Amino acid sequence: MTRLSVEMLAADTPPPISTAGHAQLGIAVLVGIAVIVLLITKFKLHAFLALTIGSLALGAAAGAPLDKVLTSFTTGLGATVASVGVLIALGATLGKLLADSGGADQIVDTILARASGRAMPWAMVLIASVIG
Repeated sequence: MTRLSVEMLAADTPPPISTAGHAQLGIAVLVGIAVIVLLITKFKLHAFLALTIGSLALGAAAGAPLDKVLTSFTTGLGATVASVGVLIALGATLGKLLADSGGADQIVDTILARASGRAMPWAMVLIASVIG
């Protein structure tokens, strides 16, 4: 078994896509967050699209070349989808099956029937965690 050293890990580190200083990167992060919040709250844009546009705005404000921003975005998105995509798809499938079969209603009715007035908030938490 090969042990990883700090030198080996540092050797594999890709170069940064921008040579911007700390202040410019900090301002770029604030601009990216502002764009995301504005797109979601003011323009009612879907969160996925707002995050995509916000990440492009962050890259532009950081002074990174557009091709490197797009490459970084697609690499990161691909890695994230590859690691959790199957889990999300299975969860969506299970949720749809529960909703269509009436199983979700049965779970809610069973939990609410056994909950007293004081335990009602905890029953709602349990319902939310079971059904999702």
